Amino acid sequence: MRNILIATLLLPLFATAITITNQYIIPADQQVEDEQWIIATVAQPEGIFLNDLTILCANPLFFSGTYEGNINGIAGMETALIGTAKRNVRITGKVVRIEGIIEGNLTLLADTVTISEKASIGGTVRLIADKAIMEGTIEGDLHVTAGTLLTLEGTIGGDAHIQARETLIADGLRVAGDFTYRTDQILIIDPAQVGGTILKDDAGSAVSPFSIAQLKSRGLWLFAAFLVGVLYLLLFPGQAAHATHLIFSAPLKCSLIGFLASGVLPIIGVFCLTSLIGLPTGLFMLGLWGAWVYLSQIITACLIGILVLTFNGAETGRLLLASAIGLLLLSLIGLIPGLGVPIQAVSLWLGMGAILQTIFLKRREPIMIAKHLFTPTFKRKDTE
Repeated sequence: MRNILIATLLLPLFATAITITNQYIIPADQQVEDEQWIIATVAQPEGIFLNDLTILCANPLFFSGTYEGNINGIAGMETALIGTAKRNVRITGKVVRIEGIIEGNLTLLADTVTISEKASIGGTVRLIADKAIMEGTIEGDLHVTAGTLLTLEGTIGGDAHIQARETLIADGLRVAGDFTYRTDQILIIDPAQVGGTILKDDAGSAVSPFSIAQLKSRGLWLFAAFLVGVLYLLLFPGQAAHATHLIFSAPLKCSLIGFLASGVLPIIGVFCLTSLIGLPTGLFMLGLWGAWVYLSQIITACLIGILVLTFNGAETGRLLLASAIGLLLLSLIGLIPGLGVPIQAVSLWLGMGAILQTIFLKRREPIMIAKHLFTPTFKRKDTE
């Protein structure tokens, strides 16, 4: 059963070949039919791509060709789309420029974003940046979160949802739908520039934690976390039991290790992405860190569930039941204003610290979760 689950999880990794190379050069007159997954130091995809294209590049990355499929691009410095994309585009980089044509949706995450007046986007634009300039044409909606400054010009065919510390509205801006904004500075906009309604989103009005939207969101998180927990507990029951025991027996040590790891690992992973030798290592570390972030809550939930079962005099040897109870309690606590973030942070640190100790400290003795937890530590079963 375990082998079948492992094979199922690993199947997508073998379905598509990942190419790791120093240079990935596709001339403008060359046509590429297969889906491309590329990790390169230098990349120039200037050809005609008939399928999806995913590129991670240590140097500036420019999409100046024709792309029939989706585009996913990550670059260490500058990323620019100058060509034509027939479907969706997702780009991340320090500096991102959009000067071409995108017929689908556009998603951007960068320090600085510029959508020039030459740019045309047929779908919805979602961007998160510190500074953003929008001068192009967007046929769908615009969703912007800018940390410092947002400059708006051009044409928006749908609604505009703006959140920025400071927003500058140019005379040439035209919004066909509603204009909803949240800003720290005074926003000056001519009502004639907006076809719909101008609405100010009051930042001080907090959403009720028990609203329908919040409850649905928590319910989806709970269901997804339980499914992940089931797979993890079925594939690695010994590791899960050992990690749960470590949280119970050494919570301070686990929290300290988890606190350090949760901050250091992503920094090292991002740093590794800037060099050719470190690209695979950086991607692996970031992926591993993301998995540990999710699994850490599963481990903490197992301990909470075991303690609840013990308090009620029920059997504590069933990790799946314990994890379900613990996840439910963590989800309910997360709805309480002021407690959700601290509890999630502590849960993350405890679980990550326990998982790292279990993996790297090589404590391989089997751990037996006691039926009735009346002793201050879990009972250990020595097979040697």
